[in-house]
Amino acid sequence: MSPTDLDEVRNRIGRLLQAVQHAAGDSYETSYKAIGTDFLTHFRAIGVKAPEQLQDDFLNLFVWTWSLKDYIKEYCKVKGLSMQKIEDVANKSKSLQYVADIANRAKHGTLRESRSGEFAELVGVGFNIPQESIARISFAGPEVVLHVEETKLIQIRATVRTNQGKEFDALVVLKDAISTWENQAFEMVQLNI
Repeated sequence: MSPTDLDEVRNRIGRLLQAVQHAAGDSYETSYKAIGTDFLTHFRAIGVKAPEQLQDDFLNLFVWTWSLKDYIKEYCKVKGLSMQKIEDVANKSKSLQYVADIANRAKHGTLRESRSGEFAELVGVGFNIPQESIARISFAGPEVVLHVEETKLIQIRATVRTNQGKEFDALVVLKDAISTWENQAFEMVQLNI
């Protein structure tokens, strides 16, 4: 494990952090049957990524943010430093504990044990497209096409929810977890503590 290996993972996390903060994309499509109707409506949004892609981006960011722990520990092992101190950083940070829960649930499909003790999960991933960001809407029979141009106005939402009913903005949790790795774990490694 080299500093270059650590930098590659940190750069990947940086790219994923950018991805979850932007809704711009080619387009996505969905079909639905409105309550009380017998016809199917086909909806297409041009200029934004699919909500499923946004969820994938968030889950990838949770997984890589948590996986950074193993990279830092391996670097410590190579340098002859205490790996336990990295675990201690994770155990003292509620944000990292929530990240661990969500990452492990994403990787294993279920969560039998919870690092946070609260079985945190990622919910409510999506975005709100304000009217000011829409260039035009076109209708053709059952087809509805939304043309989005001002993607910077789109409000992304994602929530970390615990089994105790607590809810936090997922982006705030992720940024705090990343900051904890950067400001505590990497500082220990650089100072050879």
